[in-house]
Amino acid sequence: MTKDTKEIIIRTLLNIASESQKVTIEEISKRSHITRTTIKNNFKSGVPGIVEYIYLNIVDEVNERLLQYNCEDVTIELLADLLLPVLWQHKEEAHIIFGSQLPFRLIGPISDRTWKWAEKHFNSLIKKHGLANYFTAQELLRYFNAQLITVLTLWLEADIPIAYEKFRPKFIFFMSTPINELIFKGTK
Repeated sequence: MTKDTKEIIIRTLLNIASESQKVTIEEISKRSHITRTTIKNNFKSGVPGIVEYIYLNIVDEVNERLLQYNCEDVTIELLADLLLPVLWQHKEEAHIIFGSQLPFRLIGPISDRTWKWAEKHFNSLIKKHGLANYFTAQELLRYFNAQLITVLTLWLEADIPIAYEKFRPKFIFFMSTPINELIFKGTK
């Protein structure tokens, strides 16, 4: 499949999802004038495969920037500066992926590449905070990713997400504030 064909399939899926219509291979085929067979041959798992392809392209772009640093050197501010501009650049795709009901699970297994990058740091966090009886380092990394996805979803599922520069302080606040302090402090 040519890159143009892939782009047409992706744009068609995004258009259908933005209309809050049910996204099916049949509807993508009808609107894009690309046969169902061609779509299924290139995205074997259908709609979830197309969405995963879009999502992983964004993740790869973020990782390209993030993995230039040692995990231990990445602060929440640096993470914001690396992550938010990429998501903003892909805001149309990110808005639809994070804000729609497309059949895709954002919290998946940690890639080997990401784990290799973060392993030493997250193992040291487990020791530092005495969490070995509760979590493995990989589980702690999944927990962090889940929080990250939750905060990004709050931003990107808005009808009109605010510019990343304005969202940056909110991102840092939500990622830095313990849930107990955010939700329960002062409620007694």
